Amino acid sequence: MTDLARRRNIANASSGYPEQTLVVAYALIHDDGKPHVVLSRLRDHAEAEGWGVYAEFFDFGDMTSSRASRHSWPKAERLLQDRDVTGLVARCEDEIAFYPKGKESLQKWLHSLPAFAKFIGEPPSGVVR
Repeated sequence: MTDLARRRNIANASSGYPEQTLVVAYALIHDDGKPHVVLSRLRDHAEAEGWGVYAEFFDFGDMTSSRASRHSWPKAERLLQDRDVTGLVARCEDEIAFYPKGKESLQKWLHSLPAFAKFIGEPPSGVVR
């Protein structure tokens, strides 16, 4: 557990208020979407669920690109791995893992943390599978 997470947990415990669910918002911009618009939509959805958005990240690239080849995904992954956040909010699962084996791997990894993923919609039209 990071020092920041430890301090946040202590503060939450001493305040008497229940701990808020924190999430990371992530988008893969593979279409004509603008990062600030896409992330704003993700943030609005998270806040409507009552979740706090701890961080927002995006990458530009093709949906079939590997997560390891992206610049910002490892930052989102690290927040989940270190348990600074307990959830991931994204437009669609295809932006995180496009192929079936990648999706299976992602789900197993999330369940091992434990963490959840919330996908708020489908990829923009024109995406061919």
